[in-house]
Amino acid sequence: MDNGSAFGEGSWIFGLIVLLGLFGGFGGGFGAGNNANVAAYATMADVNAAINNQSTQQALGAIQLSSANNNYETAQLISNQNLQMMQQSNSDLINAIQGFNTVTNSLNTGFAAVNQNISNLGYKMEECCCSIKTMLLENRLQDTQIALQNAQNISVNAEQSQYILSQLGSFVPKSAATAALTAR
Repeated sequence: MDNGSAFGEGSWIFGLIVLLGLFGGFGGGFGAGNNANVAAYATMADVNAAINNQSTQQALGAIQLSSANNNYETAQLISNQNLQMMQQSNSDLINAIQGFNTVTNSLNTGFAAVNQNISNLGYKMEECCCSIKTMLLENRLQDTQIALQNAQNISVNAEQSQYILSQLGSFVPKSAATAALTAR
């Protein structure tokens, strides 16, 4: 074969196969064997069945896609709802903690005031006790001073009586019987 041919070296077999395929295959050609090839063609019912099958497949695909989209949207709604519930729960928890802190602070402030009042009461009781003790001691001192003054007065009276008697000389008091006899 020469190099200028259209089917070069060994390509002629490929060309032959293509030509036989175009004109009816191996053994049939344009003759009586072509009825077998006609039976291989699609009929109107086959075409309609294929179109219906294709439409059904597309509808099923659309349903599947719609179901997947619905599932995704439902999952997103659930996720958003869970997120909102968690945020609400966190907000409620923070509010509860702040409420407990407020109550704790109020209790601490109240107890601090009670402790201060108890301390003031203790101080006032001690001050009261001290002033009562002081008053009792002052009264005792005053009673002792009065008793001392009375004792000094008695002592002074006794000394004055002794002095007066010593200035008068010997004085003998008359008894009641002697005074009756003398009066007669």
